[in-house]
Amino acid sequence: MLHKIFTRPFTGKRERSQPSRKLSLPWMLTVPFILQIGTAVSLVGYLSYRNGQHTVEDLTNQLMNSVGNRVEQKLTSYLAVPWLVNQSNSDAVVRGSLDLNLDRSNPQREQYLWQQMQLFPNLAWISLGTETGDSLGIWRPENSEKLQFSMSNRSTQYFGTYYAINDQGMHTKQLKVEKPAFDPRTRPWYKAAIDAKQGIWTSIYAGFTPGTVFIAASQPLYDRSGKLLGVSGIDVSLLGIQKFLAQTPVSHTGQVFLVDQSGLLVASSSEESPFRTIVGKPPERRSVMNSETPLIRSTARFIDRKFGGFQSIQQAQNFQFDNAGQHYFGRVVSFSHERGLNWSIVIVVPAADVMAGINANNNLTIWLCLIALIVVILLNTFIARWLAKPIMELSQASQDIAQGNFSYKPQPSHPNVHEISSLAVSFGQMSQEIQSSRSQLEEYSRSLEQQVIDRTQDLQAEIERRSVAEVALQRVNKELSEIAYIDGLTKIANRRQFDDRLLQEWRRMQREQKPLSLIICDVDFFKQYNDTYGHSGGDECLCLVAKSIEAAARRAADLVARYGGEEFVALLPNTPLVGAMEVAKSIQVRVQNLQIHHQKSTVSEYLTLSIGVSGIVPSEVTTPEELLIYADQALYQAKQAGRNQIVVSQMNSII
Repeated sequence: MLHKIFTRPFTGKRERSQPSRKLSLPWMLTVPFILQIGTAVSLVGYLSYRNGQHTVEDLTNQLMNSVGNRVEQKLTSYLAVPWLVNQSNSDAVVRGSLDLNLDRSNPQREQYLWQQMQLFPNLAWISLGTETGDSLGIWRPENSEKLQFSMSNRSTQYFGTYYAINDQGMHTKQLKVEKPAFDPRTRPWYKAAIDAKQGIWTSIYAGFTPGTVFIAASQPLYDRSGKLLGVSGIDVSLLGIQKFLAQTPVSHTGQVFLVDQSGLLVASSSEESPFRTIVGKPPERRSVMNSETPLIRSTARFIDRKFGGFQSIQQAQNFQFDNAGQHYFGRVVSFSHERGLNWSIVIVVPAADVMAGINANNNLTIWLCLIALIVVILLNTFIARWLAKPIMELSQASQDIAQGNFSYKPQPSHPNVHEISSLAVSFGQMSQEIQSSRSQLEEYSRSLEQQVIDRTQDLQAEIERRSVAEVALQRVNKELSEIAYIDGLTKIANRRQFDDRLLQEWRRMQREQKPLSLIICDVDFFKQYNDTYGHSGGDECLCLVAKSIEAAARRAADLVARYGGEEFVALLPNTPLVGAMEVAKSIQVRVQNLQIHHQKSTVSEYLTLSIGVSGIVPSEVTTPEELLIYADQALYQAKQAGRNQIVVSQMNSII
């Protein structure tokens, strides 16, 4: 185009220039660009800052909501166990399988309490007290896995006497005697249940052991005629809840704490004791307003001012407040449990914990934007002047030509003017150069294509090698998974696989509202069998029994597992109790048909099984542990009835 412009014939006509106010070219190139860059940098910085604030607030609320849900779920499951055990004890008393004549030793009663403590490791105490002043308890000392019995009756002169427990749940040697005399009727857990005449939570109280804090679920025990026999008290340690709160990730300096409606501290992630010690006086409950943790104390006082106390909070509330020059995010959730337990869960997160990184990024962004703005302004000014100079010279030359002054000649010594004056001639040269460049590009393109082909082949070979390695890794993982979920002796599912499947099938049956049944089998007098025929004979016996049980549970969804030692379980999804009984009978017949001789059995000359059966339609108010407990109780009754029996345990929501 320029070649054509400069080679057009001159007509000799001149255009009259129109006087007007126009901006110079350097000014037009520089000022609009600076305004655009400045506006964009300012807008990006502001939006980045505001977006960071909103993001932090949203993420903090999500974090607090998640922590609140985890704490609420933990409390619900943690506090449900005592009532499950109390109900089991009450039912056992009514059935007559739990004797409350505590003035004499009863191995069956001791083993019953020991089994409950084994099933529920979060329990601290199971206490039985009677109207005669006798008591029997089993407790789990802090920082110890060794359970102990505590007895107080006429034989111990009503002193609290502690005994060790063997592996069969029987008391052995005496450990210590506590004086003065112990009367369960004076303890908070006993008096609360008697006054309420129903199951009730006691107030939080300090244990005899320094540093221990408990809350008890107490329930009066009646016989069939409705006569009061005593009280069952299940203590759970608040230290377990406190440890969970301390391990719950909130933020670097955030806190989670529980408080009752009267404003007294229950537990906190700071592991502060709910009781404060006063010299010469018994420990008393600590008000959250006087907490030793500054953040907990300031948060509680803000909630009291804003909401009028914890008793006024009926639903989850998010809040923000400032204290000592710091901004905080908070959330309070009302937590209620059956039988009169009302607490509040409070989560508080300092804004500095979550804003530190964002503030640093914002400051860095602002500095980078300012530096970039200055650099762009300087660079743009230089570029505008560099671009405008030859164009202005060309403009001056064009004005001279328009005025008929053809004396202007591009100076070869001036590179800018030389390039413009020789632009028309350069088109031919550029055509040749483009042709030459095209040939070079084609050659280079062919070279690149060959390199791509070679690289593609290398990548395909590498992919094949990795595919082979991945297949080998999957095979190894599959073998490891089978080892982790298969019992090494019987080659059936182990306890771990059973626990996973029980939870999975429980949820599935709950969604579909279909029955779930459980069979627990125990080889009768297996210890005597092992002693008589040796461990190899015992192992062979267990393998035969496992195959027989597996043959009886024929459906694809059924699971047969070794539960531990000589105990086996059969999990039967979508199976009512009638069907479960048929499977149990089939198991019993198949084992009898094996005709495995057992010289030491007192019920048969051949090996036999005791079987417990339970079933339920899962719901939101029941748990898998209940299914296990009732099946285990049925197994226990089968053994007590003389072994080689099948006993069905009746449950609520039973099928």
